[in-house]
Amino acid sequence: MAVSAEQRTGDGWTAARWLRQWLDGRVAIRPTTRLSHAGYIEQFLIPHIGHLTLADLTVARLSEMFTRIGRQTNRAGLPHTPSTLAHVRTTLRAALNAAVRDGLIDGNPARHVELPANPRPRPVVWTPARVTAWQATGARPRIAVWGPAMLAEFLDAVRDDRLFALWWLLALRGLRRGEAAALRWDDLDLDHSELDVHRARTTAGYQVFEGLPKTDASRRTVALDKHTVKVLRDHRRQRATDTGAWADGGYVFTVRTAARCIRTPSRAGSPGS
Repeated sequence: MAVSAEQRTGDGWTAARWLRQWLDGRVAIRPTTRLSHAGYIEQFLIPHIGHLTLADLTVARLSEMFTRIGRQTNRAGLPHTPSTLAHVRTTLRAALNAAVRDGLIDGNPARHVELPANPRPRPVVWTPARVTAWQATGARPRIAVWGPAMLAEFLDAVRDDRLFALWWLLALRGLRRGEAAALRWDDLDLDHSELDVHRARTTAGYQVFEGLPKTDASRRTVALDKHTVKVLRDHRRQRATDTGAWADGGYVFTVRTAARCIRTPSRAGSPGS
């Protein structure tokens, strides 16, 4: 069937139709990125602009949409944060960039929408005074990290935990949670005090996905000090004595029930790619 000139332009596509087709057609995308895009599309974009055609999307209309979203509240009853608005715009910009590449629209109006400032939160250290204030008021900093004393207290408290080696690596060798979860025994060279990071595990929609780390810089070799090597050797000896239905598959850190894992070996794109 012949396609009319109107159907080949932004006049023939509603925003809802284009957003869903754009997301369905993306292949080099991380599962967590796909899930977040889908959430922003269905929760925010389609209810507000899904009925409009791509040609009808203007900077003014999109600005009005973000103003309305900013006045709504989230599940906690609080207004949506500038960070949420920024993520919604990231999804919309990526979808409209694809519409520009396909010749459906001439420009991307989402690029010119101004949003409230979204300053990067500054991490602070948990001090006794901050702990006292948090316990008294329930209010806490957006990002707060432990100091050496708190970290030592935590590691001492979990010393007998079966995953003590996991907590140790996360705390002292800088591994991310997904990197540690994907760590296999053949990634360790304890004789030469090294650990290779070249995979990561994450969850999306209650499924576990394993693939490459998000950036090339995340693929690295981590030097291990003597005590960390001892902690990992102790962990391996303990694993050898485990009984019961422990998951295995060659992973260093396991639990009693193994979640279904889907491997995603290809390079994944970022939300705005």
